[in-house]
Amino acid sequence: MTGMIADGFRLRPFSQYCFPVLFAALHQRCSSLILYFTSQINDTDNSEWEKLAGAVKGQAKIAYWDTEQRGRPPALLGEIKGTPTIRFFKPKKQQKTKGSNAQKTVMDYNQERKAKDMKTFLEYSMPNYVERVSFPEDLAKAVAKADKFGLPKAILFPSKPKTSSVIKYLSTEFRRRLLLVEVVPTKKNESIMKEYGINADQLPALVIVKEGTEEQVVYEGKDFTRRKLERFLAEHAKSEPVYKPVDGSGEASEEKKKDKPVHTEF
Repeated sequence: MTGMIADGFRLRPFSQYCFPVLFAALHQRCSSLILYFTSQINDTDNSEWEKLAGAVKGQAKIAYWDTEQRGRPPALLGEIKGTPTIRFFKPKKQQKTKGSNAQKTVMDYNQERKAKDMKTFLEYSMPNYVERVSFPEDLAKAVAKADKFGLPKAILFPSKPKTSSVIKYLSTEFRRRLLLVEVVPTKKNESIMKEYGINADQLPALVIVKEGTEEQVVYEGKDFTRRKLERFLAEHAKSEPVYKPVDGSGEASEEKKKDKPVHTEF
């Protein structure tokens, strides 16, 4: 069996003609990649990988490399000391070249090879640039950050306190093009909900605040799936990433900020 690659649902043959697809996945801005190195794959393994691919469709790439049929993996996949090996790749937060995603954080997965366990690992480890608002004062910091770089704000009012994998994906997909803010649904944040005209029975809700103005656009849809949200955010995000403050004082760098970051998961 040759290698396999999937865009989140069905594994398909991964031949030499598909290698550019894997190469592109390793250089994407957002999608994480889980790559399974093995000399053979049985029906049980394949079933688990199919389940995982379906569960993370559109959010991550799931791929398989047959070391017996295809031999030694290329250098960009790293050294493999034995099989089976499951390896996780995600873009580093800071890249040497602006706009590049070639540098990766690489982790070997050593837990159960069950779809549920691998999905939990993936959701925990995937990139996350959500600005979480746990207290009202956090919102002011997030707004100041967006205004500093002239970014529109996408303010999400979720029904659950945990940041979902879909929202993590979107925060990375639209990084530097808009700021995705998540207001944690707590009593302390009820004043924020009231400010934006959101009631508890309306959750989840999403409001866009356009850059440079207080004009708001409310997401009217009831479907909060990745595809629908991605389409809506794309309508309001900047067309190109922003790397410098609007006053031109220097490039954006979360690492150099002295203020404690609002977001708590990366």
